[in-house]
Amino acid sequence: MSILSTIKTSCRDCYKCVRHCPVKAIRFSMGHAEIIDERCIKDGRCVLVCPQDAKVIRNDTGIVKSFLKNKDFVIASLAPSFVAAFPNIDPSQLFNALKSLGFSLVRETAEAAELVALEHAQLVKEGKKAIITSSCPAINALIYKYYPQHIPYLAPVVSPMVAHARLLKKEFKDEHPRVVFIGPCIAKKAEREENEIIDEVDVALTFDEVKEWFAQENIDLNQFPIETENLSSVQWARAFPVEGGLLKTGDFDTGILSQESVVITGIERCQRFLENFENEKEGLKVIEMMSCEGGCIDGPLLKSPLSLYQRRRKIIEFSQKNASSHHTKKILELPSLRREFNPLPIPQPQPSEEELRKILNLTGKFTPQDELNCGACGYNTCREKAIAVYQGLAEAEMCIPYMRARAESFSSFLIAVTPNGIILVDENLRIVDMNPALRQIFDLKGRLMVGKMLDEFIDPSIFVEVRRTKKAVSQEIHYPQYNNVYVKLSVFYLEKSGLLMGVFVDLTKQKDQEQMMEEIRGKTLEKAQQVITNQMLVAQEIASLLGETTAETKSLLSKLMKILRGENVEE
Repeated sequence: MSILSTIKTSCRDCYKCVRHCPVKAIRFSMGHAEIIDERCIKDGRCVLVCPQDAKVIRNDTGIVKSFLKNKDFVIASLAPSFVAAFPNIDPSQLFNALKSLGFSLVRETAEAAELVALEHAQLVKEGKKAIITSSCPAINALIYKYYPQHIPYLAPVVSPMVAHARLLKKEFKDEHPRVVFIGPCIAKKAEREENEIIDEVDVALTFDEVKEWFAQENIDLNQFPIETENLSSVQWARAFPVEGGLLKTGDFDTGILSQESVVITGIERCQRFLENFENEKEGLKVIEMMSCEGGCIDGPLLKSPLSLYQRRRKIIEFSQKNASSHHTKKILELPSLRREFNPLPIPQPQPSEEELRKILNLTGKFTPQDELNCGACGYNTCREKAIAVYQGLAEAEMCIPYMRARAESFSSFLIAVTPNGIILVDENLRIVDMNPALRQIFDLKGRLMVGKMLDEFIDPSIFVEVRRTKKAVSQEIHYPQYNNVYVKLSVFYLEKSGLLMGVFVDLTKQKDQEQMMEEIRGKTLEKAQQVITNQMLVAQEIASLLGETTAETKSLLSKLMKILRGENVEE
C-alpha cells in the first residue's frame, strides 16, 4: 500500500491539494485527485489542507504489533520533538507507556543526532563547501527527484533515524533487535524504503499512530508515576527539531549574521534557494534545510495544543535542562554514518508553443488577456496548468472560471429556450429572475418584475408551503386576471442557493380544446335528442309499418348519447 493515498469517494474536486503541493505530485482523473508516488516527496502538506479528510496515511502499527506478538526485542527510537507532541506528560510517563505496549526499550533518537551533526562537521574539515544537510528526508527527495544536479552538495550522511538504528542494532546485536522510529514526519516512512538504506529501520511510526494505539489500549499516560528517567547523555542534539538545531549540535557558527552557514525552512523557500543555487551558495560552508516551517516542531503529524513558538521554547528548555557534557556512550566501534544519494529525476516533458496554444484554446483562452492566472485550479498560471494537462497530470476542465461561464451559459440557454415559464424567488419571496417564456405566458412584456414581491404577481401560497416544508409541490392553477391562463405550477426548494424555483407549464390551449370539445359534445347531445324526439313522432304515425325498427333506432341513439356523456354502455 502506498504511504499516501486518496479516498476517491471523499474527494470533492476542490483542487486544494494541488494548490498546496510544492511539487504538484497530484494527478486528476475523472475529477478526482490521485497522489503520484514517484513524484511525491511526502512532505504531508496535502494531508493537512484537505478539507474532506480524503488523504490517508498508511498505518504501520500492525507491523509493530506482529513483532511484539512474535516476542521480538523491539526498541522505540523516539524523535526529540516528542516533548512538543506530548507537552503535558513527563518523559518517564511516555517511556513507560510505550513499554506497556510491549516495547523492550525506549531510547532517544537524539543519541544519534549528535553523531550526525559531528559527521557534517567532519565533512567541513575535509574541505567540502556548501554542504546541504541531509537529515530531512523530504528535502533529500526534493533534491534527488527535482534538483539532481545538486546531489554532489548533499551531505552523504544518514539521518538521525537511520544512524540510531545502526547504533542500536550494533549495541544489541545479540538480541537481533527491531528498531521502530516514532516521530512527527510522514517522509520518514518513505526514507526507510529508499534503496540505499532499505529496511535498516524496521518501521517508522508517527506520533498520531502511537496516540491512536494508546487510545485503542485505553492507556492514559497520566496513570504512570513520574520517575527520574535516565535520559541519554547528549549535549544539544535534542534541539535538532528546531531550525538551526543541527548547526548548534555540530558547533557551527549559528549567529544571525553568520556568513558561513544559513538555515532555510519551508519547501517553497528551499525551492527558491535551489533554483538559484550556483549564486546563493557562494561563501557558505553548511546549508541546513528543513521542509517544515520552523523545523520538525511543525511536522505534519505533530499535533499539539502549543503554538509553534511555544514548541520551540519547550524543546530548547528541555535541551538545556538535560544537556550533558558527556557524549553518547561509546560502543566498541561506531557504525558508518555515511550513505549515497542516487538521482531519480522526474520526467518533465514540455509541449511546443503550438501544442500549448491548443490546450489553452480548450478552455477559451485564445489571447494572453484570456489567461486569468487566478490559481483556482491549483496551478499558479494558466500556462503552468496547460503544461500539466500535456503531462497527464491535470484535466482541461479544471479551469473553474471557464467551466462556470460555460455552465452559466448552458443553463441560461436552457432557461431561455424552454417553452415552460420559470421564476426564481428568494426566501423572502422577492422575485430574483424569470425567463422569457414566463413573460409570454402571462403577457408581461415590458413590465419590470425582478425585485418585486411575489404577491404583486401571483398568489404566493404554494411558494410559502414549499419554503416551510422544503418539499416540492405541484398543482393546476387558473389565473383569470392574466387572460384566463391555466398552468400546472411545480415549486422546488433549491437548498444550496436558498432559492425557490417555480416551473409553469402552460395548459391554456389544452383547457381551451377541452372546453371546445365539451361544447361539441353538448351540441351533439342536443341534436341527438332532437332526432329521438322526431323519430318518436314519426313512429307514432307509422308504427304499424316500422315495427321494431323504430325501437332499434331509439336504442342506438340512446347509446350514442351515453357515449357522448362519458357513461358506460351495456352491450
